[in-house]
Amino acid sequence: MLTATAPRACPQVVVAEGGPPRLAASSPADRTLGLAWLGQAGFLLRAASRTIAIDPYLSDFLAKKYRGREFAHKRLMTAPLSVTEIPQLDAVLCTHRHSDHMDPDTLTAIVASHPHCRFVVPAAEADHAVAIGLPADRIVPIDAGEHVSLGGDLGVTAVPAAHEALERDAAGRCRFLGYVVRTGGLALYHSGDTVVFPELPGLLAGLGIDCALLPVNGRDAYRASRGVPGNMRAAEAVSLCRMAGLPLLVPHHFGMFAFNTASTDDLDLLGGCTTPRVIVPDLDHHLVFTPPQPSPESRS
Repeated sequence: MLTATAPRACPQVVVAEGGPPRLAASSPADRTLGLAWLGQAGFLLRAASRTIAIDPYLSDFLAKKYRGREFAHKRLMTAPLSVTEIPQLDAVLCTHRHSDHMDPDTLTAIVASHPHCRFVVPAAEADHAVAIGLPADRIVPIDAGEHVSLGGDLGVTAVPAAHEALERDAAGRCRFLGYVVRTGGLALYHSGDTVVFPELPGLLAGLGIDCALLPVNGRDAYRASRGVPGNMRAAEAVSLCRMAGLPLLVPHHFGMFAFNTASTDDLDLLGGCTTPRVIVPDLDHHLVFTPPQPSPESRS
């Protein structure tokens, strides 16, 4: 079993006033990365010359789909912005096909409003992406272990995810993915929906990750019996960071749906954690990262 890995130096992080609309309108300096939570597993990232979104869920698609059902999927938080409020969107990364991650209403609005935007999706779900309205010539299929460039120094590497199990299609391609986004000397890992499967800590330990975006809504037999697959709990997210040497954790996948969110105890655990450093996101602020400063020894 992997022993805990010494953490990397934590990147410099400023918690800035203003949520996604403020970040979308900003002009980040070179070698900085802006990050704003969109709710659920969604994030907006702004680098010096590129803007990407990961798993944006900005509609009421699921509330309409499940109206009158046991799990009504009524939003507990309003969408923090519309796709037309983002001046430029170069790429959207979707970790898997579930509609709070590959949202047909949000994505088709992006297709119409951002004609140059590309959509990075699991290769195993490329046909589904076309079926919900994404143009085939704007889809960038990717599988675990593969890397794509999104222009400049912005690149994405896919890693496997298990929601709650590792699943592959008939061609052996992963149905669930996480992404390591690299730009400006920084590497952010968005796990997608996943539990901590045995290979994950060792895989992440070798990828030079500065910040992990991890789900904390957990899982239980009741949700599983109704077809709702789960994710890691808060304590498991913290443990994963310690095992893989990840210095900074930004949790997600909470606060959107009453039946599938983190407990108060889990959020309290995150709020009191110091190793790794934890920043619990909200819709009224965004984060600005700069790479960690090299130690005096590394400059000598």
